[in-house]
Amino acid sequence: MSKPYAFRMNILIIMLLSDTNQARSVKFMPVPARKPKSAAKKPTSKSAAKKPVNYLYRDPVYGFSITLPDSWKTYTVIKTSKKLADAEYGVFFLFKYKGKVYEDVLNLLVFKMTLEQWRNEGYDESPYIFLAERGGRIYAYTVPSELPGAFLDETGFDYDYEKYKKEIDLLQRMVNDEVPEIVKTFKLKKMPARR
Repeated sequence: MSKPYAFRMNILIIMLLSDTNQARSVKFMPVPARKPKSAAKKPTSKSAAKKPVNYLYRDPVYGFSITLPDSWKTYTVIKTSKKLADAEYGVFFLFKYKGKVYEDVLNLLVFKMTLEQWRNEGYDESPYIFLAERGGRIYAYTVPSELPGAFLDETGFDYDYEKYKKEIDLLQRMVNDEVPEIVKTFKLKKMPARR
């Protein structure tokens, strides 16, 4: 009997990227972790006192940024594309485990449209989740709705939870637990003051 798949979205979006897309080397910048509001007593041991380290991804094209957990440096590959069906630009965080790159964990997309167009064209009712709007552009994100096909068993009808347990657990944690926190850190580059 198969276990239910715990991702939050029910619609699968497949985005075809052109062959010219290149994986980029991205510099991550350390960012201090936020203290939880319900912080209890200070830890007593040195190992417990270590704060988790987060890293800042700053997009070189549109200048937006997000803060990612340290583990994303190990478990993701970042690709960008300007050749998309709907959006004018995308940043794709692809899941990587033991050297093998699978499908996306998080997609950040930039659409050239106003908020009114976004609503009129039904995007607010789509799998794209609105993040921000500025200067005739909408910033949104998506997450996968299913596990990668590479995790299917020999029959092709169910996921091989025994063989891919570690990968599945890690990917589910990233999408279900970490992405909701990551997207809260989305920031647009400050605009210069007009004189």
